[in-house]
Amino acid sequence: MIKKILNSAYGKKSVLWLKDNKPVVLSVIFLGIIADPIFITGNSDIRIFGILGLYITAVFFYKLKSGLTFVFGLVLLGIMYIEFLFTGTSPATEKAAVWLYLFLAIGIIQKLRE
Repeated sequence: MIKKILNSAYGKKSVLWLKDNKPVVLSVIFLGIIADPIFITGNSDIRIFGILGLYITAVFFYKLKSGLTFVFGLVLLGIMYIEFLFTGTSPATEKAAVWLYLFLAIGIIQKLRE
């Protein structure tokens, strides 16, 4: 079924669009991750694992290196630090810590595969 969709004209155009717009796709994923601890209240496993699944798919689709994952982990560490300075141990700080942990784990797994 998926091969049939990807071999259709619409599927080929979608894949070409994704390949041509790598910075846009990665920016949307990263903005979604950054927005989660800063702007979105409440926890949702569906949101966390959905965005994480999109990032893992992007790792395979774009053949991303582990360095990018670690750099984004550093960005999340900075967000966690700033959140901790302003709000102490709050739910936003904890969500940033969860994202940091997940990205460090993904980066380690990527590094082992390289």
